[in-house]
Amino acid sequence: MLMPLSLDEAVDALARDPRALPVAGGTDLMPRVNAELVRPSALVGLAKVADLRRWGYEDGFAMLGAGLTWARLADADLAALVPALAAAANEVGTAQVRAMGTLGGNILASGRPADSLPVLAALEATVSCRSPGGVREVAPHLLEPRSGPIAEQLLRPGELITGVRVPLLRGVQEFVKAPVGAGRHLTLALVAGPVVGDVRCAVGGAHPGPVRAFGAEQWLAGRMDARTGRLADARDAADFGRLVADEVRPEAEQRAARAHLRHVVAVCARRAVQRAFGG
Repeated sequence: MLMPLSLDEAVDALARDPRALPVAGGTDLMPRVNAELVRPSALVGLAKVADLRRWGYEDGFAMLGAGLTWARLADADLAALVPALAAAANEVGTAQVRAMGTLGGNILASGRPADSLPVLAALEATVSCRSPGGVREVAPHLLEPRSGPIAEQLLRPGELITGVRVPLLRGVQEFVKAPVGAGRHLTLALVAGPVVGDVRCAVGGAHPGPVRAFGAEQWLAGRMDARTGRLADARDAADFGRLVADEVRPEAEQRAARAHLRHVVAVCARRAVQRAFGG
């Protein structure tokens, strides 16, 4: 295993060998390597790259390093900045997984994104992808729902995720997670800004990438009381859930499985709205 000491060294190592893979916590990658599901030519360890574990503020944004662990993201100081991401962190696996697994690793996890990406999509964050040629910003909320590993949608050959840039949002942030089968979960992030009607919703686990429910968001914004910021009708939460499920259209091979996934999406959306706005 290669063990670079700086970000430049890590990026150069990956650029020199297109079949090499980066590894930080290894909670997703190493079980697949050990099972020979993936066969990288080399592993580029990121444990000694301190820049990947840094965080800070910049012009109204939280700058979160890709090497921050889930346990660190759940700490009070970072939870105050991005509550929905902290809520997702508290739902991830075991204490050991939270202590080792990283934000960047979760973004590129082999399974469907049921943790970080829906939150980042709802908050309209951007993911920083670095190569020897510079840094490219990718917006998860603008990804098209399609098949294929999320890594192929986000990264170009030779790139490394170095961090995320998250707008600091003063308002409501909700995160809901529900199991839908062996080892699979659906998640939903709902955020609302200080201006009434600024509502955003993203679903993870229904497709390889996160899916924003733009149409349902607009409908919900129109149903909110401009004076109180709450729902105009208690039935709106359930209606919103159905609209989100219709828009997201979860993937599954069998019709019954698709119907079940749609139901779970609707329930998650209803619960998130009820927590956020009542109803």
